[in-house]
Amino acid sequence: MTLRTPPSWLQNGSHPAENDRLTTQAIWATTGIIKSTSLAVTQNSPVGMSVIVASGWAAIVGTTQSNMGTYVAYNDAAAVVAVTTANPTNPRIDLLCVTVNDAYYTGALNNVTFQIVDGTPAGSPVVPATPANAIALAQIAVAAGALSITNANITDLRVMATTNLPETGDISSVTAGTGLSGGGSSGAVTLSINTAVTADLTTAQTMTNKTLTTPILTSPLINVGINVQTGTTYTTVLADNGKLVTQSNASAITTTIPPNSSVAYPVGAQINVVQIGVGQVTFAQGAGVTIISTGVTASAPKLRAQYSTATAIQTATDTWLVAGDIA
Repeated sequence: MTLRTPPSWLQNGSHPAENDRLTTQAIWATTGIIKSTSLAVTQNSPVGMSVIVASGWAAIVGTTQSNMGTYVAYNDAAAVVAVTTANPTNPRIDLLCVTVNDAYYTGALNNVTFQIVDGTPAGSPVVPATPANAIALAQIAVAAGALSITNANITDLRVMATTNLPETGDISSVTAGTGLSGGGSSGAVTLSINTAVTADLTTAQTMTNKTLTTPILTSPLINVGINVQTGTTYTTVLADNGKLVTQSNASAITTTIPPNSSVAYPVGAQINVVQIGVGQVTFAQGAGVTIISTGVTASAPKLRAQYSTATAIQTATDTWLVAGDIA
């Protein structure tokens, strides 16, 4: 028969507990905690080979056979659960559960209990399987020879129970999207700006694939770097990209732009050069480099006079445009 009869709570009927649990499963559809703080596992105080399980509720769907329905377990006060003595040689991982025993289906007990399933000590231990009719609360890493369990050894495994009841009228959860962190499905929910994704004025960040439009950046100010050169020859370096190279000497100065094979400037790189002294500055092509300009010698333009300035811009790999106060 596929339709249960009598239904739960029929007047003057005989009602097996299984029918009531199937009614409960119409509310709590899956195994999980009821309320986010329920049955949280933390270290004992003082610390030792035991843990504390907080008060709260859990819904546990029976798994010994089908159609067992949902058991509701309630812990009315914080409980201390002992952890088995550590193995002296190898670590292990234990599993802390709430387990329902129902003699109608198997065994001789009718109760609900905190159960620690001891893991097997090994060089690389694994988590034991969750028993039938149980909800896993936490895994506990027990080091070789350990004398205490701290919060660092406890991994929360709790999940929220889900419901078959339709959710109408209220927000059931808030999910943090790109650029946000936080969110949640119960209690006071907070969303915060995730500075690892979005930019601000104080956090050190690397921005990639971002286009700045408005507002105009006014603070912090971006200052140009200055590279002071006083010799008669200079070959630009990668760090000169975006900088101002000042050149000052009483004699003529040659500034060479090296090939991409030795200095890999990106296309669009800009190098600003100013003649501070009386020695005239001439731009020179490195091996394989092409300079174009409006200078008398297009491939070797000169700064026109003292304090003249020009900018060399790489328009393609090893092709540079020199524009400015040149002769």
